[in-house]
Amino acid sequence: MKKPASEQSVPIMVCAAILLVLTTVVCGLLIGWRHLPGLWGEWMGFMVGVITTPFFMEASFAVIGLTIVLVINHWRQKRAGDELMVLEQADQAAGLPEHAGWALYRDPLAGETPPLVVQAEGALAIGDHETAAECLAAMAEEELKRADVMAVRRDLARATGRDELAAQLERELQIRQQ
Repeated sequence: MKKPASEQSVPIMVCAAILLVLTTVVCGLLIGWRHLPGLWGEWMGFMVGVITTPFFMEASFAVIGLTIVLVINHWRQKRAGDELMVLEQADQAAGLPEHAGWALYRDPLAGETPPLVVQAEGALAIGDHETAAECLAAMAEEELKRADVMAVRRDLARATGRDELAAQLERELQIRQQ
């Protein structure tokens, strides 16, 4: 998915600002340390010597870069909030197939219940064919004739080995799409 131009330019502007500040600080240190009197001047001269020493220069810029990345990441996490979601593994007593136990939420999110066709698609995706069939059986007759529901019915028929029914639903689906 392509981001809008305004969202793409923000990270570029932040990086450019960071590089500009670092360039200004380093150039200011290199040029100005001789003009500072007393202890400040000696300390700046020592820091310029440390920063420009071949091994220490790379190490100091690596530490500065890592610090900047950590500060920006911390700022973004505070602004955006916690992104983590804890999923608990379901017990096998929940009635799901063994390979689908990781997909069960113990405490579902409050709010809307997804439509039956979405529930059937989800159950089919994790291999829970019984729940998918129950969701389809709970639908009204006119809902079962919709193209998206017929596609789920066809996929369920294929998954359960009912090839004749799958072929019949495929023909009906092609007729409806024409």
